[in-house]
Amino acid sequence: DSIFKTQIFFVSDKTSVGKNVRKELYVMDFDGANPKRLTYFNSIMISPSVSPDNSKVVYTLIEDKTKPTGRGDGSFHNVKNLNLHLMDLKTRKTKLISNIDGINSGAVFNKAGDSLFLTLSYQKNADIYKLNLANGHKKKITDHYSDDVDPHINSDESLMTFLSGRAGKAMIYTLDPTGREKNVKRISFVGRFNAAPRFNPDGTEIVFSSWVDDRFDIYRIGSNGENLVRLTKNFGSNEEPWYSPDGQFIVFTSQRVITRKRATQDVYIMDRDGEIIRKITTDFGKIFS
Repeated sequence: DSIFKTQIFFVSDKTSVGKNVRKELYVMDFDGANPKRLTYFNSIMISPSVSPDNSKVVYTLIEDKTKPTGRGDGSFHNVKNLNLHLMDLKTRKTKLISNIDGINSGAVFNKAGDSLFLTLSYQKNADIYKLNLANGHKKKITDHYSDDVDPHINSDESLMTFLSGRAGKAMIYTLDPTGREKNVKRISFVGRFNAAPRFNPDGTEIVFSSWVDDRFDIYRIGSNGENLVRLTKNFGSNEEPWYSPDGQFIVFTSQRVITRKRATQDVYIMDRDGEIIRKITTDFGKIFS
């Protein structure tokens, strides 16, 4: 199917008040028309991801969590925790999925929609787990002293891509998610560090952003680590790429510095070769994810 009936989910700080930063979830048509606000948490949301049947969205909220101070006097204090939530898009009802200490973030659905791949950090450092939504069972996928974050899975769950610091800087890796640390392979060697790897629909390509020339630019690479292509250059700082359902387009955010005190950050769409680029949001705050 073409992209003409698809929608884009995104996060915007449009409702921020002064230094009180708020990031809420919105949805719009593929061309930027009909934007609608979905959340009213007056908090900071990150990393939204939609289920394969488009019925749910999972995301992380930065929330207060009460913990003992450790002073032995029975006192408590509030700390910030990254908690994972799930929203039913039909009813708009939300429920807490995971709030264990530390990071509960970067979640993406498997093809069946009954499990999530996500980053948890309750065991000292950040690793990637598979979380069963029905029973809460957690299966560890990565097990390394370096932080492993931002997973994405191909359609048949035979390959996972993720971001890891095991090379001394954040780079893109793949592995077989049916085991723990199974067939780990580094596939990116470009830039000072990388971010946000995402498969195309058939799993043959991965799009990601890389810090090059003091800004992020978007690259495409085969899921086997071959055929690296740079898609943006001299076009602001470009992040958070994601393929359209037909694999022919890539949506991303781009920051443009207007003056010393003002920068815009909007959603853009381009073809998979980076030859045709169009801005699709205007005056909607800074847009993320």
